[in-house]
Amino acid sequence: MNPAGQLWGEYADAGRSFSRAARLCLVAGFLVWLGRGIQGVLFNLYLVAGGFEEAFVGRALGMAGLGLATAAIPAGLLADRLGRRRCLMLGVLVEATGAMGRACLLHPSGVLAASFVLGVGQSLFTVAALPYLTEHSTPRERTHLFSAVLSVNLLAWVVGSAAAGVLPSALRAALGDTLAGEHIAYRGVLVFAALCATAAWVPLALLRGLTERSTPSQRAGELRDSARRLAPIALNFLLIGCGAGLVVPFMNLYFKDRFGCSTAQIGAFFSIAAIVTALASLCAPLLARRLGTLRTALLFELLSLPFLLTLGMETALATAVAAYWLRTMLMNAGTPLLHSFMMSSLPPWLHSRSSSVVTLVWNIGWASSAAGAGVLIQRWGFATPFFLAAGLYAAASFTFYLSFRRLPQPPSQPALTAAGLES
Repeated sequence: MNPAGQLWGEYADAGRSFSRAARLCLVAGFLVWLGRGIQGVLFNLYLVAGGFEEAFVGRALGMAGLGLATAAIPAGLLADRLGRRRCLMLGVLVEATGAMGRACLLHPSGVLAASFVLGVGQSLFTVAALPYLTEHSTPRERTHLFSAVLSVNLLAWVVGSAAAGVLPSALRAALGDTLAGEHIAYRGVLVFAALCATAAWVPLALLRGLTERSTPSQRAGELRDSARRLAPIALNFLLIGCGAGLVVPFMNLYFKDRFGCSTAQIGAFFSIAAIVTALASLCAPLLARRLGTLRTALLFELLSLPFLLTLGMETALATAVAAYWLRTMLMNAGTPLLHSFMMSSLPPWLHSRSSSVVTLVWNIGWASSAAGAGVLIQRWGFATPFFLAAGLYAAASFTFYLSFRRLPQPPSQPALTAAGLES
């Protein structure tokens, strides 16, 4: 069978193995990421159109990261005690509240407060999602499920990014420039994005009566063991969060300021980046069986670095766009593998705690570097943050590999066939 046919057969079989709880979580994730895709294109532009400078944009993004970090540990405890599903439901409602506040408020304090609330909601959802999916899947289809989650979320991001590129101008055309200037048009579309997040509550509510595994309390020895296991994971995600915060939130401003791109162009760039990343993430389990889950994930990260450096130096739009697509694809396609490795390598009682720690440290890094990146960009342009991010990503990959290279990796996922048999 050719590789494309083998890939299709594997996912068709794995999809039939996904539990109802996992499938409805995929639907909820799609709606959440649809709203996030719209916000990812428009929120920065909305603030700039409202008269704010890049430094304040960085502060607003940093507050969202601070909300994520602040709520991370409580979210893990809540997921264990309240249940993963209820934590997911609470998360989407809190995130929707923050998104609506950011769309309707323009006072600096209001924007910062709403961004913090949005971050808290994202933390509740993110921390509960990995343990939830792990609990409602088996090792046989788990890698495929995690890759499918990323692909579905990226598909939603594609739709949201594309919508963000055309909806503001469509709204202005429908209402007239006197009723809907650029800033008001951005606001209307951001309100729609908040409603998308609200709708994600519905598929999760359909799982009423779902049985969830209780998490026993840990003894002192187990607590020390958890700290030893989680320390290198925390360092890795802290470095990645710092690198991401330097560049990812500012890609729309990068294309607008350096190359004069329109909102529609930026939305198209983001959409295509998400499409190629989704395709690469679907192929990742095949490569992981040959190289190993950990090696494949880290190889993707290292291969992305030359393209990150290219973005910092490039002055030709076509080359910059191609480098952006390749960097995004490589850096993100290995994420499901990294999460699968982490969850499979840790005991069940550490799943929520590890998700909390990852969310905490990643967003501490994101918040601190995003806030500082706005100042760096104003003073020295975009090149410096890209170079710093490349160094942080490289350090994250090498330190994580050195920490876990001797750890026996989880058994490779058996090849799945359309008949559902292990080969």
